[in-house]
Amino acid sequence: MMGLTPLVNGSPVDRYSFIDRQGTISGEIEEGVSTSYGMYVFYLQTSSSGDNADLYVRMVDKNSPAYQAGIRRGDRILSINGQTNIDYKTQQSQSFKLINDALNSKSMTIKFVSQTSVTTEKQIVSSLYNFDPILASKVIEQNGKKIGYLAFSSFVAIYNNRIPTAMLSSFENIFSQFEGQNITELIVDLRYNGGGSVETAEYLANRIVPASATGKRMYSYKLNRNLQAWGWAKEGGEFGPVNYAKKGTLNLNKVYFLVTESTASASELLINSLKPYFKDNQKMIGTYGADSRGNRVVENTYGKPVGFFRTSIPNTDVDLYATSFQTMNADNYGDYFAGLTPDRSTYEDYFKDFGDPQEGMIAEALHYSLNGSWLSSTSKTALASVNKLRNEKYINRQSIDTRAHANGMYKFQTGRSK
Repeated sequence: MMGLTPLVNGSPVDRYSFIDRQGTISGEIEEGVSTSYGMYVFYLQTSSSGDNADLYVRMVDKNSPAYQAGIRRGDRILSINGQTNIDYKTQQSQSFKLINDALNSKSMTIKFVSQTSVTTEKQIVSSLYNFDPILASKVIEQNGKKIGYLAFSSFVAIYNNRIPTAMLSSFENIFSQFEGQNITELIVDLRYNGGGSVETAEYLANRIVPASATGKRMYSYKLNRNLQAWGWAKEGGEFGPVNYAKKGTLNLNKVYFLVTESTASASELLINSLKPYFKDNQKMIGTYGADSRGNRVVENTYGKPVGFFRTSIPNTDVDLYATSFQTMNADNYGDYFAGLTPDRSTYEDYFKDFGDPQEGMIAEALHYSLNGSWLSSTSKTALASVNKLRNEKYINRQSIDTRAHANGMYKFQTGRSK
């Protein structure tokens, strides 16, 4: 593992390996189930919050307790369990303890206000639910051109114990619709996708890649010393090279990936594996962040070109996920520990839903599709103003994500060799 971790002060540091208790990871990735509120929140400084920031909802899992309570993306949270001191500055001084304790509790009372200014107070209970990672899918038409759009939050496994899952069925239906409408370009929205199953990434890559790539290298593994010595990286082995086998009839001219600093692992694998085949016809659109002084900076993706497989510890309910492999694309590139750098950065619109053509990141992709150039800086400044962001200086977004598999790339036993 030492050889698969980035160097800090000349020494390797593993910031990825972890222990999972009670099968939480296998439940979320292999089975698509989660026990939580299904709500992901963050702090955002707006024109009305001054130098402070308010707590907002950035995403809600379908079928989750939060979704059933009517909580949606862009809602502002006013109080939790009657506590109204949930602003950024107050919570930062307390290491966000109130927020984290609430999100990890069994139940809570939450008051929130929608974008239509409707205030609601609900008690919600953290419970088991089947979450649907598909946030939106549609076909957008402009000037006679049909552009597919697909947003999803996790690479949930498409097979579980060799049995097709609901995830596979969803993707099959979506791509069948794309093929039926003869889309020529595709926007893949991975802005909050922290990864998941490697096999799911392979499936999507085979759906998106040109047919001419069939038989050519998708990616190869770089293993630690022990796995190399055991011969696992040989052709036909469990970690042997993976080649493309085109699925379906999509013939795409361009593909756009929408990313943030939360885009990680299997998401980065998909982007990196397709780049050698689309070259300049593949664009990555990211977001602006802030440095420690609140100045605007370009955000890369998370930076996790390594992954795990599960090792169960006997006589316990503990699984070890140790950093065991790195992936390299057909150009032998995979050293993006500092993240993948977007071709263009813009402002995300937290107050518009996934798939809305006027949302900042989607609008950037559609403008490039139509004109072959990016939106002007004047247009982006106007967009930031509409989206309530403070342009001159804003607090670095503080996201709070309780999902256990955040930022993961997992290789599960599927009964097939690679």
